[in-house]
Amino acid sequence: MKFAFCFFVALSVLSSAVQAKYVAPADVKSRGTKVSNYMFYNQDADKDGKLTLEEFKSQRMTRDVEQKNRLLKKKGLYKSPEEQFKLMDEDGDGKISPEDLAKYLDEQNRALNSK
Repeated sequence: MKFAFCFFVALSVLSSAVQAKYVAPADVKSRGTKVSNYMFYNQDADKDGKLTLEEFKSQRMTRDVEQKNRLLKKKGLYKSPEEQFKLMDEDGDGKISPEDLAKYLDEQNRALNSK
């Protein structure tokens, strides 16, 4: 009887641990933020902290980018670089900030994972 009780308690503790949700610390950067920082470092030709459409389109087609584009096309979520830029440029000034890009990339990743 003691064994059954101990087993039940252990099982209930484990099941409650599985249900707990992970909350990332505030200083942990999202994948979109990391990619955005990398892109700005490599593509911001005039180093003004903003990307123009031409700078944005100058992204190298790496294997990762090609793979993500294939997945986006497969799920019906692909947008051309011009369409992506227009969505990110919320104020319409022809430039996007690192925060705009990170927000778009995070939204894109959520859409990919939910479909």
